[in-house]
Amino acid sequence: MLISLSILEYEQDLSENTDNLLKSQSFLQILKLVETKKLYCVHVDVMRPPLIPNRTAFSIKLIGELYHALRNKIPLAIHLMVPDPLSIIDETSRLIPRKDRAENIVIIQRESFDTEDEILEAMDYIREQNYRKVGVCLDLPTPCEALSEKIVEAADMILLMTVRMGRGGQKYADEGTEKILYFSSRFPHKFIEVDSGINPQTAPIAERAGAKAAVVGSFITRSDDPIEALLELTRSFSKEDAASNQQK
Repeated sequence: MLISLSILEYEQDLSENTDNLLKSQSFLQILKLVETKKLYCVHVDVMRPPLIPNRTAFSIKLIGELYHALRNKIPLAIHLMVPDPLSIIDETSRLIPRKDRAENIVIIQRESFDTEDEILEAMDYIREQNYRKVGVCLDLPTPCEALSEKIVEAADMILLMTVRMGRGGQKYADEGTEKILYFSSRFPHKFIEVDSGINPQTAPIAERAGAKAAVVGSFITRSDDPIEALLELTRSFSKEDAASNQQK
């Protein structure tokens, strides 16, 4: 199972040091975690009201600085929990050269759009800007049917929230497992990722249900020893894989 590091818990410290990320202890910790080679990307939760009430996270400038500081080290997954994701894409694209955009992932929220056609057009627009990997995220309360077959097939990945989107540190919800099972059984070829409430106990549950990757934040970033927390998480996958292999 792949791991994407959510850096939402680090956002305030990163924002206070946007002009020089190397002064940020949080950024230095991100670099150490990246150096373990246990992450496949860094997950940036871009939040704006009213989609996320009373919360703004990750300015355009900070996204650009993170891109420049981490390029050639690890891709970014830019998760747009915003009412108008295409305007954020336009602003971000001014800071990321076109030739480099394909290395990064853009994830849009189903809840940002009213219709199937709108979200399909948005995915086409994002790809036209040379972001080659475009995902769609479904919030926990939103029914599975909101992601039609056309949307799922058009997306490079499906991100399923296992908590209500908007803040970290929430408890993994059983309804999230049900959604993973729903999409993994209907679309077994699709890359499914889960977000939030992930730890060594819940990650194997999500993996058995069909998730191929997990966005992990507070279990790692709130730990006294983030690197050991990351390694503990990866060991939980290894145990699950070993048990599965013994049963075959």
